[in-house]
Amino acid sequence: MFKMLSNLAKAAVSVAVTPVTAAVDILTIPDSACDPHKGVFDRTAKKFQQAADAIDEAVKPEKD
Repeated sequence: MFKMLSNLAKAAVSVAVTPVTAAVDILTIPDSACDPHKGVFDRTAKKFQQAADAIDEAVKPEKD
């Protein structure tokens, strides 16, 4: 149960900081456009992926 709450908290934090991360991505568009190995919204996508992973872990049934 504690692990589920911990993972849900991680997901909530990841979603909560996503607007700040998106703002940083928007401000660094010129830099990202010059680097062919970087996507423009890589940081934002990483935060959403972290949230999705935490939710997956939270809803995964516990093994006995």
